[in-house]
Amino acid sequence: MLITTETLLGADPPRSAYLESYRVLRSSILALREKEPFQTLLVSSPAQREGKSTVVMNLGTVLGLVEKPTIVVDADFYGEGISAMLGISNDTVGLTDVCLGQAQLEEALIPTQIPSLHILSSGTQMEKGPELAVTGSMKQVLSRLEDRAEFVLYDCTPVSGFGTAASLAGAVDIVLLVCLARSQVTDVQRCLDSLREVGANIGGVIVNDVLPHDSVVYRAYHRYYG
Repeated sequence: MLITTETLLGADPPRSAYLESYRVLRSSILALREKEPFQTLLVSSPAQREGKSTVVMNLGTVLGLVEKPTIVVDADFYGEGISAMLGISNDTVGLTDVCLGQAQLEEALIPTQIPSLHILSSGTQMEKGPELAVTGSMKQVLSRLEDRAEFVLYDCTPVSGFGTAASLAGAVDIVLLVCLARSQVTDVQRCLDSLREVGANIGGVIVNDVLPHDSVVYRAYHRYYG
């Protein structure tokens, strides 16, 4: 199920500065939880193609690697989330099917090569996802997921132009916003304001696609191992 690419860590990631950056992120998440206990995280971005799905999948991977029971959920109902990235078939039952009562949660959870990590696809009824996001059945499924993992990570649609992030942001403990390193600050701030207006608890902003010479982790890693 898990695949290894230039950006996806996979089940047995080789030692690299890239892997180390996700270990740093994992440590930050665990440290933040010590101050403010939480279990569910929604990951979004201001716009498309800013790396949110890659970030949420790799975060789930590194949590699973240290035996933190984790479920990564595809709540991007426009076919641009982790299901598409991992090549999960559109015929695979998932979140929307469970919400509609057409599948059991246990049968929809997909195991991976990492025993502590499972995936829940968006399901076969993606077109109904944006409406389901505001229903009581969705809230019930989210609650049931919390009973099955220490961390539940939601890969959601971008904030700008889509309603799903706003619909789900208030139903999770923490929202993380992924943005490109060269994004306009005003666009990022506008998205943060929009999320706060619907009751989101902003856990932080993850800056993606940092150039190697601008990365503290990259420079420190290569100085140490050089």
